Amino acid sequence: MKNSAKLFGKHFDPSDTEENSFDDFSDDGYRDADNFGELNDFSDEAYHDSVNDYDVESSEIFYDTESDEDSEPVIIPLDTAQIVEYLDETGSFASFFERYEVRHAQLDLTEEIANCFNNDSIGVFEAGTGVGKSLAYLIPAIKWALQNKERVVISTGTINLQQQLMEKDLPSAKKIIGKEAKDLKVLLLKGRHNYLCIRRLMQALQEPDLFNDDYDEIKKIQAWAATSADGSKAEMPFVPSDKVWAKVCAESDNCLGRRCPYYADSFVMKLKKEAAKASLLIVNHHLLFADLAARYEGYGYQTTAVLPPFKRLIFDEAHTMEDAAQSFFSKTFSQFELQRQINALYRHKKGKPIGVLPKLITIAHADEIVPEITKTLFELQTAYAVLDSEALPLCSSGAISFQQMLPYQRDALTQKLSAVRRNLEIVIQHFTALIDTVSDDEQSEDTVQDAKLILWRFRELKETAESFEQWKKLSEKVFWIEKIRSAQKETVRFHQTPLNLASLLHDAVFFPMRTVICLSATLKIGESFDYWLNRTGLNLPIDAPLITKTFPSPFPYKRNVLLNVPIDAPPPDDKEFQNWINKAIAEMIELSGGKTLVLFTSYESLKTACAHARAALKDTDLLILQQGEDDRSRLLNFFKENVSSSLFATTSFWAGIDVPGESLTHVILVKLPFSVPTDPVFKAKADAIDSAGGSSFMSLSVPEAVIQFRQGFGRLMRSQSDRGIVTLLDKRIIAKRYGQIFITSLPETRQCFDSFKNILYNIENFLF
Repeated sequence: MKNSAKLFGKHFDPSDTEENSFDDFSDDGYRDADNFGELNDFSDEAYHDSVNDYDVESSEIFYDTESDEDSEPVIIPLDTAQIVEYLDETGSFASFFERYEVRHAQLDLTEEIANCFNNDSIGVFEAGTGVGKSLAYLIPAIKWALQNKERVVISTGTINLQQQLMEKDLPSAKKIIGKEAKDLKVLLLKGRHNYLCIRRLMQALQEPDLFNDDYDEIKKIQAWAATSADGSKAEMPFVPSDKVWAKVCAESDNCLGRRCPYYADSFVMKLKKEAAKASLLIVNHHLLFADLAARYEGYGYQTTAVLPPFKRLIFDEAHTMEDAAQSFFSKTFSQFELQRQINALYRHKKGKPIGVLPKLITIAHADEIVPEITKTLFELQTAYAVLDSEALPLCSSGAISFQQMLPYQRDALTQKLSAVRRNLEIVIQHFTALIDTVSDDEQSEDTVQDAKLILWRFRELKETAESFEQWKKLSEKVFWIEKIRSAQKETVRFHQTPLNLASLLHDAVFFPMRTVICLSATLKIGESFDYWLNRTGLNLPIDAPLITKTFPSPFPYKRNVLLNVPIDAPPPDDKEFQNWINKAIAEMIELSGGKTLVLFTSYESLKTACAHARAALKDTDLLILQQGEDDRSRLLNFFKENVSSSLFATTSFWAGIDVPGESLTHVILVKLPFSVPTDPVFKAKADAIDSAGGSSFMSLSVPEAVIQFRQGFGRLMRSQSDRGIVTLLDKRIIAKRYGQIFITSLPETRQCFDSFKNILYNIENFLF
């Protein structure tokens, strides 16, 4: 049984600029995975120390973290009528408001979720904006957790929703339920890198020469840590630089567990203990799948992995769960990841050797091995540099799969990969031998434990490189490479991604759980859930009852929303399309008085249109904001606070942003959001469908685009009183047969499919 979640390349630790040392890279553009407790298996003992040992008094544990798989708990079913009554016109919620209006869709959804808990069911529910889905699942979840002593995990797709749950919805739910909920233990868990590591902080404080101008910032962090309750970066009174925080934040592959001298004061370990006592855990999809991937690959479902054990799970924003799952059932391998381990092991700073290796050699009294190990590390770096130079020209378009490469290109790349793997094996052999020379009495030293962690990472990197050599035999995987950039250079990241996540999600998520609730405003294509069920494995046989149901939005779309499509726009593949949208967008923004969100599918198109709009509107008071020119949250807040502004954005703004009221009255969707057909993973999935005799366009391209399109459309109406316009500049929605699928997937609105001139006239009439 493997004790590793095999989650590769997920952490980012920018190193200092070295002199007379190995090349030093930082992966500024690479997202750190949101793992609270990513798992290590460098030894069974260390596994129990760093992952599974909560060290909590049995009286404090919410329920048995090592439950007996054969024993069935006595379950007290929810009183469904009572659950629904909380939210109806005679319930406690109504008593808090003088003009309370019952939302019947919310009552129905609450009843369905309560039944799913009672019947050990899987519920897939599309709940339109305004239904009130948060309270609809929180009240049954809280009641179930309290009366059955079963932990419930709630997973969200965005930080915004987590904050809304903790600051608004959970307090409301507890107030509605009353005294029974006063002792409810709720815990929000974020990725491990969001928390301070005391050991890493102390190491930084002991080496002031390594940090130069950053040392004052480290001292500020030390002062804050002395009074911090949970060590969370979000609670800091100042914003630390990314470089400094990366040096002192908690990391799973640098965690010594119980061997750590600061174990008793560790913020992460304290949170793990709190998690063991919590009846309700709020996490995000990335953290959840770190846990589920670990359980699926060996830890099991009866004990603690990243999270304490649970059998009841709620996915909010479930339309994003597949993307989150993909990153945790995949493997990556890059020069950044390799260099990070080498830098932790050995490098020079101001002519002085630093890192784990010099300390380990001192402990082992093995000075004679230094030349051999440094030579081996240099050869490993050289081999990877050769691999990188071979791979980079293949990524001229950004990314390419092994299947898309010409045979001679694949052969050359595989040979270079083999050389890297062989050099990794030599490094591992030398390093293992060095660790073995350390006496038993000194094996518990911090330096030795750090060395074992680095050795474990080298072994994982070696195994990952090895899998790429075997790509032909692993037909259920997509092997691909992409060009990535940092401040220092361009390099290549190697990816191994599951071709089909359906069976993995079925086996890792839905099959082991007793209750799973999946909620989103966008799960259906037209009137059918089939696409989403097929993608998530819920079309496969499963013992649990599967319930699917739709709960329409109560918002007045037909009265308050106008959908425009200009029939005289050039088609998107026309060379004049960009020039046409440049002018059209600027005209509509001026007519709307700002208050416009413009959503693109291409960043290059965005930049061109944004530059034109700024030039065209330079003599007005209207402000144009561009994604990428400032921090995402600052841009969004500025857009909300300045009603004369318009925001040009791409993929990440199509979903998960909430701008109610006067700040947003017009959403412009430039194109139907089809995936890039050359994307390696998308192309591999499409090829598999076509090879089986299906139509990848109708069964993959269109459904994916419909989900994204519905998300973009949904940015407009965020409250009952909102009113505004959605304009789609892509006339394929009315010119192509498949366009009807997009239209029928939207709520019923007013429509204007007319010339652009008449659309401008209707915009003015509708808004003013």
